[in-house]
Amino acid sequence: MVWIDGIRIEAPTWELAQEIIDNENYHYMVITGQLVKEIPCKKGSFEPDWKNAVDYDKLNQN
Repeated sequence: MVWIDGIRIEAPTWELAQEIIDNENYHYMVITGQLVKEIPCKKGSFEPDWKNAVDYDKLNQN
């Protein structure tokens, strides 16, 4: 399982998103794509909680 954590940036372009994080002194972060799904873990474990996953790809298509 890959764990990625960080701030969420909403911007109309990847370039603007990078500019926002650079201006906020998060120079170590690099925008490489978009968030398509959030899969939380079950409470007290690292087991995926698929029932409570949020699929942004589907939300954006509706």
